[in-house]
Amino acid sequence: MTINGQRWDLEHRTQRASVVQRGGALQSYSVDGVDIVDGFADDERPPAFNGAVLAPWPNRIRDGRWSRNGRQHQLPVTEPGTGAALHGLVSDVLWQLDAVSADAVTLGVPIGPSAGYPFQLRVTVTWSLSADGLRCQLGALNTGSEPAPFGVATHPFFRLPDARVDDIELLLPAGQWLETDSSLLPVALRPTAGSELDFTRPRALGGLRLDTAFTAVTPDFAGISEAVLSSRGSAVAIWAEPDFTWWQVYTSDYFEPDSERFRRSLAVEAMTCAPDAFNSGADLIMLEPGAPWSASWGVRPQLG
Repeated sequence: MTINGQRWDLEHRTQRASVVQRGGALQSYSVDGVDIVDGFADDERPPAFNGAVLAPWPNRIRDGRWSRNGRQHQLPVTEPGTGAALHGLVSDVLWQLDAVSADAVTLGVPIGPSAGYPFQLRVTVTWSLSADGLRCQLGALNTGSEPAPFGVATHPFFRLPDARVDDIELLLPAGQWLETDSSLLPVALRPTAGSELDFTRPRALGGLRLDTAFTAVTPDFAGISEAVLSSRGSAVAIWAEPDFTWWQVYTSDYFEPDSERFRRSLAVEAMTCAPDAFNSGADLIMLEPGAPWSASWGVRPQLG
């Protein structure tokens, strides 16, 4: 066992994936020996939440403070640079094995009452491989006695063969983007039309720096929304079911410019709620006692 706990290796035809206990995270995913996600080593903690599940909220809560029904809550500030509570409570804990097979693994983790989040949930993730690609099914169950606010996302970084971020074309048919302040916290929703953040048609990222949430994404007839990354004849389509109403796109500028990870891969995160949703309520899920929730997103690679 490593610092990331146990690892499970999945296989389907030419696809390979590894999942670890820490954060219920996708450690690696490849097709025909080509890496599709930017993962991490067995002896390396995920350097930027790579592949981890973010719950019971994704992104940031301003100052870690929020209120509901007249009750004030203070979460631990986990990102000192912004003064925010970042990416939930379970990204750095060891999840429990629920089930495993050759091409799928299900992990779960309890969330008990804690400082700033006095609710009880059990969150699950199933990573699976099939002819359709990689699928991530997320679930939650309110095991407590009162309604619980809930949001979730996963934090994969995607790669394309022989391409870095500047080489990637992005298609994300979103009608709005979220302007943020210097602490990456919401200011206002803005239309993408006519802006440099309009990806309703494929556009090269070039030198654009993004750590940006998008919403009002045009779905297909089944309500599925999709982002597509492409370069030099290869593409990765990231799809998400209707509960995922927000997409965070991050150009991996967090790393030092001389780091090999700097702008090497693009994080594309399907989120069920907006940043700071515990305060704004934007698309926040309220789970009633005993109520379950489940939704999926996935990846369809097409290598040139």
